[in-house]
Amino acid sequence: MQLGVVSYAPAHRECPGCGAARFDDTPLIDGLSTHTCRACGLILSSIVRRTPKVGQYANVDLRAYLRSVGAVRDEQSTAILSWLRPHLRPAARVLDVGCGFGSFLKRARDMGCAVRGIEPDPDACAGACQLLGEGVVQRGTLQQVNVPAGSADVVASLDVLEHVPPEEHAAFARAITHVLVRGGLWVIKIPSTEGLYYRLSLLTTRVAPAIGGVLMRRLWQTDYEFPHTVYFNRASLEMWLKRHGFAVVDTCYLPEVPLRTVIDRLTHDGDITRAQAYALVPAVAVINAIERLRRRSDALVVLARRS
Repeated sequence: MQLGVVSYAPAHRECPGCGAARFDDTPLIDGLSTHTCRACGLILSSIVRRTPKVGQYANVDLRAYLRSVGAVRDEQSTAILSWLRPHLRPAARVLDVGCGFGSFLKRARDMGCAVRGIEPDPDACAGACQLLGEGVVQRGTLQQVNVPAGSADVVASLDVLEHVPPEEHAAFARAITHVLVRGGLWVIKIPSTEGLYYRLSLLTTRVAPAIGGVLMRRLWQTDYEFPHTVYFNRASLEMWLKRHGFAVVDTCYLPEVPLRTVIDRLTHDGDITRAQAYALVPAVAVINAIERLRRRSDALVVLARRS
């Protein structure tokens, strides 16, 4: 394990979304700076870890995580598949890259799809294998697992692309293209800077740095093995996809922080107390109401077709 690991090297000064080379550099908190593309708004990170890197679930109350984030991911999987259904052919072959605990694949299989998953985290991979049975999910990254060319009609990468280092974006897109049939679909879910949770967390770092620091470290997952290296908005993701040979078919936004899950969600990492979490509940309720009116959220889903 290492300290001082930088997840984005400032020498790579080309935006992976639009190719521009001019950025606004902002030191946010100790160990985290951001670099915002002036052309498309995509944000890159520079992260220096405060502690040795840990696995995604190593220091997490897993039961609280599954009751909160896990429950939301289950609901989002159902919503995404319902949204995706009109575009699916019967018995579509679905590959989920970074499948987590397997909820998307389970629901896709229930719809009649032939499913396969890839997951690098050992805890999540074990959970997915328990849910789906042996042989469905392999541990590793897309570049490490041998997936035959043209073997998927649909590739899902839900909460994955933001973890890919910028210098690996082109290779990641080529790997997706390799496994997809021509005309195949790529469904992507990412955290978006259009959401109020991101925007208000950014504001909080300026007016209440102690609280803002906790929130921004969570949003960028700075202490984990696979931190967030980029943050997209819809426009920058659409540019990114076009640059890599994909045409956007549709987009939607999903609720990300339902009120019923907020206590477990805020406390499962151990950096926010339950008393602090309860104090934040009214703010979460207001933010969610505003997001419904805006028809935006911190969770953006994009469906794209391989050309």
